[in-house]
Amino acid sequence: MFAKSGTGFTPFWTCDDCGSVEPGNIGITSLDAVGDFNAEPSFRPVVLSNNFNQKTGDQIWNPAAFGLPSVGPDVFTQAGVAKRNMLWGPGTWGVNLGLHKDFRFTDRVNAQLGADVDNIFNHPLLSPNSDAGGGGGSFAWLGSFNVRVDQTTGRLLPLDPADVTPNTDFGRLISSFTQEGIDNRRTVRLRLRITF
Repeated sequence: MFAKSGTGFTPFWTCDDCGSVEPGNIGITSLDAVGDFNAEPSFRPVVLSNNFNQKTGDQIWNPAAFGLPSVGPDVFTQAGVAKRNMLWGPGTWGVNLGLHKDFRFTDRVNAQLGADVDNIFNHPLLSPNSDAGGGGGSFAWLGSFNVRVDQTTGRLLPLDPADVTPNTDFGRLISSFTQEGIDNRRTVRLRLRITF
C-alpha cells in the first residue's frame, strides 16, 4: 500500500523555430525552463491570473491563467514569470494484496497455492511521473510558439497568437501511471508451486 501527495510541476512553452534566433537574444539553444535538459529550448510562461488551480472536467489547471513568455531582454528578469514547481499535481494511493496457502502432502511433497493482486481496488493512479509531467511530457507543457524577426531592424517581434500552438492536454488527467510498485490497473496472478 502507498499513499502520496502530489508533486510540483513547472509550466513551460517550447519554441519550434528558435534555431539561430533566441528570445532575449541570449544566443544559446540549451535554455531549459524545467531543468530536465529537454531537447528543444523551453520557456516559462507569464502568469496572468492566480486562478490557475481552477478545475474543469479532467483538466486540473487553467491554461488561460498563463500567457506567452517574453521574447525581449526581460526573458529572465520579468517579475510575472511562473516559478519553478508552482503547480501541484494530484496525490494518489494504491493497494496490493497477496494470499498464499501451503499444503503439506508428505514430508517431502509440499504445494503452495496463491494469488497476488496488484491495485486490488483498480484505482487509477493519475499522478503523472516526471517523464510525463516535466519537460519530457505533455502534462505541464502549455504548447509551442514560433518567433518572427523584423527584417529591417533584426529585432524580435512580439509573439503573434497565430504563431502559437496550444497543448489541449495541458493539466489533463487522462493517463494512469504505474507507481511505487503498484500497477496502473488491476492485475491478478495465480500461482501453484509444488516442491518435492
